[in-house]
Amino acid sequence: MTKEEETKTTIQIQPINKGVLKVKIGAIEGSTLIVHRLTDEAVEKFMGRESGIASKKELRNYDNEYESCFYYTDDKKYGFPAGGFMGAMLDACVPLDIAKTQIKRSIRLLGDIYPLSYKKVNRRIDHPRRSGRNSTPDTRHRPEFVDWTCELIIQYDTNQITPDQIINLINQAGFSTGIGDWRPGAPKSSGTHGMFKVVATK
Repeated sequence: MTKEEETKTTIQIQPINKGVLKVKIGAIEGSTLIVHRLTDEAVEKFMGRESGIASKKELRNYDNEYESCFYYTDDKKYGFPAGGFMGAMLDACVPLDIAKTQIKRSIRLLGDIYPLSYKKVNRRIDHPRRSGRNSTPDTRHRPEFVDWTCELIIQYDTNQITPDQIINLINQAGFSTGIGDWRPGAPKSSGTHGMFKVVATK
C-alpha cells in the first residue's frame, strides 16, 4: 500500500450534527440594560471630531437622540442584536481558557435582533466626561430596561459542544462581560449593567 492510499483510508470526517437550543436569559438581580445604538449620523459626527474637520454646530434634539438609541425587531419591538450576545460569549472564553475560534466554529446565534421583554423602560440621563483634560461633560439620554429577559436561539455542532457547556458559557458571559453600555466587560466605562443569567432552556 502506497503512502497516498494509506492516507486516504485513515482520514475520517464525521458528518455535522446540528442541534438547536432555545435559552431564556434574564437580568441578574438589579442589573438593568442600557442600550445605545450607534447611528450613521453619530458615527459621522464622531469621525469629524476625531479628524479635526470642523462641523456646523447644531442644537441637539435630545428626544431624537433618545429614540435613535433603540434597536428594533422586524415587527417593531424593542430588541438587542444577536451579535452583542455572541460578542459577550467570545469575551467570556478568556477566563474559561477556551479558544475563541473553537466557539466560533461550534455555535451560531440564529436571527438578527432578539426581542426584549421587560417590566419598564426608563429614560436615563447621564453626564459622562468626554476624552481630553480640558473637555466638558457630555449629556446622554439613553433607554434603560428594567427586569429584562430575552430568548436566544442557538444552533450548535453536537460533535463539538454540549448544551450544558453552552449554558455554562452563557452564564459566564452574563457575569463577566454583559451587554450594552456600562457592562462589566466595557473597555473604558465598565459597570454592573447588562448582566444576565440563564433562567430556562428548551
